Amino acid sequence: MPMYEFMCAECEADFEKLVPSADAAASVDCPHCASRKVHKKLSLFGVGAAKSGYSPGSSYTGGFSGGGGCCGGMCSGH
Repeated sequence: MPMYEFMCAECEADFEKLVPSADAAASVDCPHCASRKVHKKLSLFGVGAAKSGYSPGSSYTGGFSGGGGCCGGMCSGH
């Protein structure tokens, strides 16, 4: 069951909820004010993780080589 991120149009609360499908996300109520005026948010983490090859429990470093200083030592002139 996927977890979706939502924002309430009434009280502006951000929350997450497990829903059985994307279609079921249309019937989500805000847990703070019970409004049905909620909008599903785009999850950038989920999109980025899918493209990067990351999987939970892996030691994927995303190409960062470490090092000190700003940006892992990748800045020029410092």
